[in-house]
Amino acid sequence: MSRVADYAIKGFLYQFNKTLLEILKSLDDSVISVEGIVEDVEVATPSTTTMIQCKYHEACEAFTPSTIFKPLLLMAHHFYLNSTANVRYVLFAHYPSMKNAPQKSVQKEYIQDALLSNNKELKKLVAVLNGSLDIDAFLSRFSLEFGPAFDDLVAQAHAALKGSGIPEDDIDILAYPNAINMIAEISVKHAPSDRTTTRRKFLECLQGIRKTAISRWTLALRTRKQLLEARRKQLKAYLDVNTRLRFFIIDPNSLDDSDELVLFIREYLDKYHFKQVHISTPLFCLCVTTKRFLDIQRRLYSKNVISEDGYVGGRFEKSRFFREPLSQKVRGGEIKREFLIRILRWEDHAALLNNPDCDDLFIIGNPDITMTDAPDVNIEHIAATSFKEAKYLMGVSNVYE
Repeated sequence: MSRVADYAIKGFLYQFNKTLLEILKSLDDSVISVEGIVEDVEVATPSTTTMIQCKYHEACEAFTPSTIFKPLLLMAHHFYLNSTANVRYVLFAHYPSMKNAPQKSVQKEYIQDALLSNNKELKKLVAVLNGSLDIDAFLSRFSLEFGPAFDDLVAQAHAALKGSGIPEDDIDILAYPNAINMIAEISVKHAPSDRTTTRRKFLECLQGIRKTAISRWTLALRTRKQLLEARRKQLKAYLDVNTRLRFFIIDPNSLDDSDELVLFIREYLDKYHFKQVHISTPLFCLCVTTKRFLDIQRRLYSKNVISEDGYVGGRFEKSRFFREPLSQKVRGGEIKREFLIRILRWEDHAALLNNPDCDDLFIIGNPDITMTDAPDVNIEHIAATSFKEAKYLMGVSNVYE
């Protein structure tokens, strides 16, 4: 991963940690907007609204006013349009050299200089605000706070979780990664109303989760190895049972090693579907194009993985798709089955899996799907970054890097 990409991920994680702190320190009835309509975090109480913009400048050793021109003018623009509203504006920014200066007074000259900027990104804001903005009135509502180093902010988040009643032993592997993942998931919802929560609602949801969250965000945390090992142990309880029927929904395009899908299926079968007692034929539903689906089916065949896709003469027959494979014992006691897996495309047959008739449903990657409730099915979302990680989590491999 490049340093630029690493800084970008850290910037989002920094924002998520700040959001978590704002949620945990808020009143139970305050409404917190994650990725609000205007700012990164918005905290609304019956009397006032606080809008917080987070900026993580680890690569900028020293603070310079020009680095805050854009968020400064964006907030000033909101004030200009809503000057009678009771809104407080906070720019929460991290600069390595400012770790011992929690707050700084923003000079009027900073905004004046920003309004003289030739930056193309600021052109429209400058045109609206220049000569029209009441700078003094805006500054009375605005504050610049310097945030701590990344690890220090994480430590504050851990302490806030403990102070909110989360058992200390659950924080590192369960509560904290799930909290970060919850915030990340809320932040990408389309409707503003879906990006809101309250302290009470957030904690109730968090305390009800007993599975370690595995996602691109949690795997970017320093506890990555411990998270993978914890999740692997949680999955083992289901995977060690020989007779469970398992369905998979896989989006290979969301994984870094997307071309490893065929090997993943082959190695999964070698681990969990080779004994005589393995009587439940796994189903793999792939989120891929028709062309790629056919190529995957062909490549599986070359690996001695015979698949049933349910098609007869170009027409899908549900009864054929779900029939049991004929099997026979061959020399050495090995079981030879007519087919080893069932395989289909999500885009063609999503309806078959919206109410899955299986014991376990594994969702691998980040497929763009909508699942209906399946109360009697154990659903495991394995949002790994690669098939190598997915194989490690499922006990197929002992290597994740």
